[in-house]
Amino acid sequence: MPNPLKTLCTVFMFYCFSICLTFFNSRCIKVFPYPLSITLLHMIIKFLLSWFVRCSLSWLYNCPRIELPWAKYVRVVAVSGISSALDIGCSNWSFEFITVSLYTMTKSTSVIFIVMFSVLLKQEKKQPSLAIIVVLITCGLFMFSYESTQFNYIGFLLVLAASFLSGIRWSFTQLVLQGQCYGKFSYALFFQVC
Repeated sequence: MPNPLKTLCTVFMFYCFSICLTFFNSRCIKVFPYPLSITLLHMIIKFLLSWFVRCSLSWLYNCPRIELPWAKYVRVVAVSGISSALDIGCSNWSFEFITVSLYTMTKSTSVIFIVMFSVLLKQEKKQPSLAIIVVLITCGLFMFSYESTQFNYIGFLLVLAASFLSGIRWSFTQLVLQGQCYGKFSYALFFQVC
């Protein structure tokens, strides 16, 4: 039985960190206008932290490392890792052109692409309710971006590309998680994706 308080705390922490990271990246781009360098640094930090956690928890629980076959690395994990880096890169780059509010509204469309790739990869069944959800989100995107005061096509397209890549990223991550029993060692996935 899931603990509702634990779930609420997790969601709250996720949103706090997500909002802080968005504003941090936005300000960072204004001071240091090299978004791909920031993305590279971000990926290096993720790699080092996940390596540290992976080694520490493997030592703490005294269990062997989780390893994937190379075929799975090439077909699934590499796709997830590359789309993750491109997603973060496009997101950071977009801050040079658009505001945080337009970024946030546009990035929320990643749900459309996650649903689309979930159906394409047969993780979800085609249902009319999914199509209705996608249409409603698309209409909402059109309404809030139509005649926006600080609308920039390049920035908007970069965030839309990031949302598209996010759909690929999370759908392929789900493929890895379904095929491997990570359990309490799901941190190993971050190491493999980085």
